[in-house]
Amino acid sequence: MVCPIVQILTPLYNEEKCFELYVERVERVLISRPDVEYRCLLIDDGSIDGTWELIQRQCRASRRFRGLRLSRNFGAHAAETAGLDLCDADAFVILPADLQDPPEAVPSLVEAWRQGADVVFARRRMREDSRRRVLASKAFEALLRRFAMPKGSKFATGGFLLMDRKVVDCVRQMREANRLIFGLVAWTGFRQAVVDYDRQRRVRGRSAWSAGRMIKSMYDGLIGFSGAIPRAVTLLGALFALIGLIAALYFLLNAIFFSPLPGWSTIMVILSLFFGIVFLILGAICEYLLRIYVETTRRPLYFIAADTADDGLGAAACNATRGAGRSMPESFIASRSHHCRGGPTRC
Repeated sequence: MVCPIVQILTPLYNEEKCFELYVERVERVLISRPDVEYRCLLIDDGSIDGTWELIQRQCRASRRFRGLRLSRNFGAHAAETAGLDLCDADAFVILPADLQDPPEAVPSLVEAWRQGADVVFARRRMREDSRRRVLASKAFEALLRRFAMPKGSKFATGGFLLMDRKVVDCVRQMREANRLIFGLVAWTGFRQAVVDYDRQRRVRGRSAWSAGRMIKSMYDGLIGFSGAIPRAVTLLGALFALIGLIAALYFLLNAIFFSPLPGWSTIMVILSLFFGIVFLILGAICEYLLRIYVETTRRPLYFIAADTADDGLGAAACNATRGAGRSMPESFIASRSHHCRGGPTRC
């Protein structure tokens, strides 16, 4: 019986404090299993600590590991895109390195996949985070579910999920610069399943997932997958136009039948209010124009500065191809004479 190959994709940014624990857990829980062949791709997203040196050492120690180093910090979603572009397997699991999403939950995702699901989302049943972070995450998920995600999608926020190879082929075709990987995966459709797990507290180091990044992800999700913002701005403009009409009628009638209000205060308040609304609408328009500009520049999503496979390390994790014997598109791999590889702008 041929074991399926499952590729673990892990983006890392300044994770040297968690790295040894991550490797120990992955090897003990996943690599050692006989029923599935797990291989691990570690993507260093421009770390400034010793993360890349630890990745290189691990790739020398085990052929199940492969390491990529991006030329700078492009962000977790770009790092995950690099992993999806450059490896092949029967299924892919995105697993963060901080161990808050435990490797012990991965076999449950794989089991749901083997039972027929093409996408398996890991949903947090319980999480050891602050109340503020939990409430913000629930609000984020509720907004996306209501305004952005396809109806009937079983998506869950967070990057812990499994994708079948055919889903990855679809995600590879989507090359927008402002990316939300779980949103792109949910948008593809296919057969989806959910596995509940308990999210754990970060064991070491500090999370780079700040409130600002959460707000940006929410913003990207609403702008990239929903028309709610332009519709809301339109309704807001209509509402204040109605308020302005009512105010104009009031002041006209007041001037005719009563004594007019003295001074500039009323005029200035009204002007300030309406100029604020105008600038709000202009800001929304500029945001969409900026994103159109960014997409039309067609810049690569990432550059790869180093690859352990180029040094003969992590060869097994590199050649995770099954059945179809499919090679990666030529656009994914630039000449090594340039010492970097650029992520494609289009598949």
